[in-house]
Amino acid sequence: MGRWIAIGTAPGWDDVAKFTAQMKATKEWRADPRTTITTVFALADGRLLAECHGQKQADFEAWLQKKGWQVESITPIRHLAKTGEIWKVA
Repeated sequence: MGRWIAIGTAPGWDDVAKFTAQMKATKEWRADPRTTITTVFALADGRLLAECHGQKQADFEAWLQKKGWQVESITPIRHLAKTGEIWKVA
């Protein structure tokens, strides 16, 4: 499975109430049964960062479009480290 990082903006997501409304429910994290948005960060400069784990980048792109993101970039993840564990992704 692939992993990607997207950087972009989405209207109103700098407001924690709107951010919560968009991302609180579990169903909001699943683009489809094989694609999961694993993390979304709202950065201090107004941009958003989202990580996706799934079969196809196109599924992630569709989720971003559905959520109203203006995407600056989508980049495949090559290596990943979380709390001391290291994974080679691609």
